[in-house]
Amino acid sequence: MKTFRLLTALLLAVCVYPVRAEVGQLVGQGSDGNRSTPVHQIELYDEEGNQIRPFDKDPKPFSTRITCGRCHEYGTIASGWHFNGYESEAFNDEGELVKIDWGRPGQPWVLTDSKTRTQIPLSGRKWPGTFSPDELRISSWKFLEMISSHFPGGSYGEIKAEQPYEERRQEISGLYEVNCLACHNADPHQDQNMAALQAARQNYRWIPAASSRMADVSGDTLDLTMFYDPEVNINGPTMTYRKDLFDSEDTVFFDITGKPSNERCYFCHSNQNLSVSEDREWTRDEDVHLKSGLKCVDCHRNGDNHMITRGIETEGDGKTLTCEGCHLPDPADTPQSGRLGAPEPKHRGIPTIHFEKLTCTACHSGTWPAEEAARWKTARMHETGLHGPHTPYVPQPHVYAPVLMKGAGGKIGPYKLFWPAYWAAQRDDAMTPIPPEQVLEKAGDVLGAYIEKTDDWKPLTEQQIAGVLERLSTGGERGVYIAGGKSYRLDAEGNVTSCDDEAAQPYAWPMAHDVRPAEQSLGVRMCKDCHTTDSPFFFGTVEMDTPVKADNGVRTMEMIQLQGIDRLYMWVFNASFVFRPFLKIVAFASCGLIVLVLLAYGVRAVAAVSNACTEEPE
Repeated sequence: MKTFRLLTALLLAVCVYPVRAEVGQLVGQGSDGNRSTPVHQIELYDEEGNQIRPFDKDPKPFSTRITCGRCHEYGTIASGWHFNGYESEAFNDEGELVKIDWGRPGQPWVLTDSKTRTQIPLSGRKWPGTFSPDELRISSWKFLEMISSHFPGGSYGEIKAEQPYEERRQEISGLYEVNCLACHNADPHQDQNMAALQAARQNYRWIPAASSRMADVSGDTLDLTMFYDPEVNINGPTMTYRKDLFDSEDTVFFDITGKPSNERCYFCHSNQNLSVSEDREWTRDEDVHLKSGLKCVDCHRNGDNHMITRGIETEGDGKTLTCEGCHLPDPADTPQSGRLGAPEPKHRGIPTIHFEKLTCTACHSGTWPAEEAARWKTARMHETGLHGPHTPYVPQPHVYAPVLMKGAGGKIGPYKLFWPAYWAAQRDDAMTPIPPEQVLEKAGDVLGAYIEKTDDWKPLTEQQIAGVLERLSTGGERGVYIAGGKSYRLDAEGNVTSCDDEAAQPYAWPMAHDVRPAEQSLGVRMCKDCHTTDSPFFFGTVEMDTPVKADNGVRTMEMIQLQGIDRLYMWVFNASFVFRPFLKIVAFASCGLIVLVLLAYGVRAVAAVSNACTEEPE
């Protein structure tokens, strides 16, 4: 009987693995129309393809590339939105390699360095206003160290290191493969805080096993010497799989869901308004869609290629998963209604020009505009969601929101933004950012000591700027400092001069959530919500954040400047709304008077005609 089972298992292994559909896809790719989620009772495999068993001596961490890749196209998934941070091509749902349009700018990674007063947007997606890690001479290994606390794996985590030292460290720590379980594991034990802790220890190959709590991992590779041998694993990280997870056939049950919960999204996509004290965070309401029972992934969907729809009317093939796509009825529908009965906006009394000039989010998303834009924290930029002794103190970058400004599509909407600050070398008209460590090497003594966790922006004096710029101006290159919307240079006499500079403009990305219901949207109180002479929508301010002592906390910019509208024109236009009620009264009274005059003359005309008709002919 035992021999029969063994032969049967071998036969199934030969015949079934890897099983491909008729169209050439792996078992887990595509859909056969059944909406249930397959039960994932599967074997675990390490990165070398060896099956993991519970009683193995010194067991290896399982590999998602091998374990999940037996049924799913790992390469296609790895080219999806969350995992591909720099490549210009990706696979579509048909398995074809196509050119990527990264679309409108999104939230970047940020290189911050308090000692050099630096906060600079980084992205390999070439969004306007960002710099790639290569431009800052940051290797993929170093960049992974920067972003790994809120990183789902793949991309920079799987680039082969080139420098000898980093190549050796990568051999020890392993690759940071796409952590499929970070999103798709429905088990409440899934712990992204643990993933961040393992990443901080450079235990990259151990992250899926540790964060899923399928195994206990101790030790770290960060402190291992260059002579450590991963095969022998003496004094290296050790792990112990939970024996109760394995069944009699050495398979493990994964509680996989095709529609990740909101909690999985929140770890990397949470935001906090710092104008509200942290102990009052419980008073904040969620997005109206989530409170109504929807999930993040109900709108932000994807196919097998994991190219998430971003809900933007001008991007991708998910146009029905946008504000207009859901709330405006399709003319072909009978009876007409929004998607799944979504309420159709009436916008009574609002002139149609608003829909040409404003995005839906301008009135419905984020917090109400205030006289001053508040500072915010974001999960990725400020490394929130971590707990325990490794919780970081991350005051920078200084992010402001909501800022009502005109975006790339020409419409005004709410944005988050921060002001870049960095040292650069200028040759002719081209400016190249200088890495912070290079600035410290050349002028660290000028910048002075900096005590971590006690200061935020430590003020930077003109004397310090002059000293640093002098050190950086060598070999035909001119040193420049960018901060707070200005660029600082040395003139011929060695004095610091400053001017507004296009290169110093803020980096901004759209703010789409939290969405407020119609009763709490701008315009619910009619025109006065925006059209007053002190309306925050137009005349609210955002601080031009800078460490430069002479400008710090002094300069602000009005929303209207970021909207590209003439201030005097809008002030006069808004002032006219004060008199509009009186004008309406006069207009209605005038119309009433005209109607009475017409009625009077009409009555007289009817009487004259009647008299003419009743007179007898002579």
